[in-house]
Amino acid sequence: MRNLLITYTKTVCLSGLLLLTGCSDNNKDNAAKHQTIPFVNQDRFGRFDSIGNLGGKPVSIPSGVLYTEVSYIGATENFDTSSINKQPPITYQMPIKELDFDYRLTDGAVKSKNEQTDSDYKQDIKILIPKAKHFPWGYTNVYNLFSPNQPRTFNQWFNNILKSTKETWNFEYFKQANKIFGLTYYQANNGINPKTNQPWEDNIIGNDLYIYQDSNNDIKTLILCDTVGQIKYCKHDFFIKNFPVKVSISYDRTYLKLWQQTEKNIAAILDSWVVTNDGKLIKKQAGKV
Repeated sequence: MRNLLITYTKTVCLSGLLLLTGCSDNNKDNAAKHQTIPFVNQDRFGRFDSIGNLGGKPVSIPSGVLYTEVSYIGATENFDTSSINKQPPITYQMPIKELDFDYRLTDGAVKSKNEQTDSDYKQDIKILIPKAKHFPWGYTNVYNLFSPNQPRTFNQWFNNILKSTKETWNFEYFKQANKIFGLTYYQANNGINPKTNQPWEDNIIGNDLYIYQDSNNDIKTLILCDTVGQIKYCKHDFFIKNFPVKVSISYDRTYLKLWQQTEKNIAAILDSWVVTNDGKLIKKQAGKV
């Protein structure tokens, strides 16, 4: 009788434990089923947009325009199966770390895969690059300023350039009398390599330096350009005020004269990707037909 009672007690406990476990699993399943899945826009090819938060704003970025996948703050890069469950869900509130795309300087278009701009880009590579003609596309990176500790000016970078060239390379940048395209122009040792007393012969050092300062004398645009070569390139960095984000774009120096329009156009491209908090479009997205 005593053994029968013990067996009965064990059976009840085991059943209760299984019931609790089952309930726990069911609760997890129900929670997963009721988890809100964000609405995601698509293009005419059925490709889903990349979503997230850029500069404090929800964005929906056409996947066709992206050079590489969007990276997110807090997301594990190259995560394995053991950490996949720790990967945070991507929503319109998840802050983007960085994104990139190709921008055409001549008309402000953004390249999108399988669209006309994609064909144009490939054609330009095929025809212009081998002939060392001016390539109208610029590779563009957008960096989210997600922390208040991240600089919103290039003041320190500018000072570091002046300091490092003087201490490391034994030459100075000299401010030139006239502005170039509205930019304050600094020339490396007035265009002369101090070691040879001849014009600079490479682009390792001695780049031309251009800056634009706002009304507070903060540097909001900083551009470094090659001075040597059949095709010279510029690396153009600037801040977009209303996001805020930092943009870095590299392009043929021929298009330096378009620096202001380039900044306005890229700001407009990013603004076209801003959506409502639940992903509804506000305006026509750049790069999407």
